[in-house]
Amino acid sequence: MKQLAIPDSNALALDRTVLANERTYQAWLRTGLSFLAAGIGVFKFLKTDMLLWTVTLLASVLIVFAMLAFTQAAWRYNHLHLKIAHLDVDLRPAWQINLLSLLLVSVSLLAFFSMILSL
Repeated sequence: MKQLAIPDSNALALDRTVLANERTYQAWLRTGLSFLAAGIGVFKFLKTDMLLWTVTLLASVLIVFAMLAFTQAAWRYNHLHLKIAHLDVDLRPAWQINLLSLLLVSVSLLAFFSMILSL
């Protein structure tokens, strides 16, 4: 029977750090998507029940918070990514993270301008 090699504790700690960084990135994305959905929902469902300018302002703030969350997600991921990129760990490429965050910011901008143009 073949014995499995036990990885050293430093390698396991680095793997946990990478996984924690990815979980943090995903948490920021969830937060941004929640803000985006709330902003779109507020505008869609409350514009007939409240003053239009208050609904537009509230929805705009939520969508801007979504864009900030997506930007913060990429920044936080890249901040740690740069610190550990030179080590021997398996990392998701930073360009993938940046592209996904940029795409989500673009979708948020599209939602914002669509909201403004529909007034």
